[in-house]
Amino acid sequence: MEGQLQEAPQNNGTTTTNDNNQIVSPHSPLPPPPGRAHHDNMYIVQFPKDQVYRVPPSENAFIVESYRNTTNDKKKKKQRGCCCPRFLLTIVLILVTIVAVVGITLATLFFVFNPEGPTFTITRFEVKNVTRPPHYEIYLKAKNPNKRLGIVYVNSEASMLFDDTVVAKGKFTKLMEQSVDASTQFKVVVTRTSKALPKKMAKMPVNFELDMNLGVRMTASGLKTWVMTSHVVCKFKVNNLGKDSKILSQSWVNSFKQY
Repeated sequence: MEGQLQEAPQNNGTTTTNDNNQIVSPHSPLPPPPGRAHHDNMYIVQFPKDQVYRVPPSENAFIVESYRNTTNDKKKKKQRGCCCPRFLLTIVLILVTIVAVVGITLATLFFVFNPEGPTFTITRFEVKNVTRPPHYEIYLKAKNPNKRLGIVYVNSEASMLFDDTVVAKGKFTKLMEQSVDASTQFKVVVTRTSKALPKKMAKMPVNFELDMNLGVRMTASGLKTWVMTSHVVCKFKVNNLGKDSKILSQSWVNSFKQY
């Protein structure tokens, strides 16, 4: 019937009309806002005001990075400070352990074996007046009296005296090492300390004194003790100062210090 309004077909509430009486489907895109041109690829995104994020200035990033670096440096220094004392303590403990082991071993050798100093005998005496400088050659036989310890000679010096006056000085020509209960032949050369000799030496026979300061180490199974001192004094008599000099008598005093 004309003039009667036809009811729009009901679509189960799935369609609506806008202000211009246009049917709008919920699946169709929304119309553009008033006053804005219609663009197919235009999207409008709105955020609440309290969720708008801003990019901080570069100065803030620099401050934050500096703070991080400072914190990391403090952590590293703290870690190093903790590690250094532990490392030093470990080294000290290792050294103390080594010293203790070696000390106990040497003390055991010392008290169990009771080391003794070497003994000597003069076998020959020669005067070298023709050679320059004039000197005396004293041939010795050294014996190691220890049954379980070897001897190493170090820093050994010798002086020859006449009438309490030093007339010649020298050193062992060769530092030697003696095995257990061994005897060794060697020569000590003492050079005259002055050109003019005491006039009393022209009187025969002649009495001399050989004074030796010896440094010795005891050895056992590859271990060496501290340096022990042996002060050896020999008073001997020779028939003359020529090529055919002979030893008429000799007496020895050995002062051996283990410490």
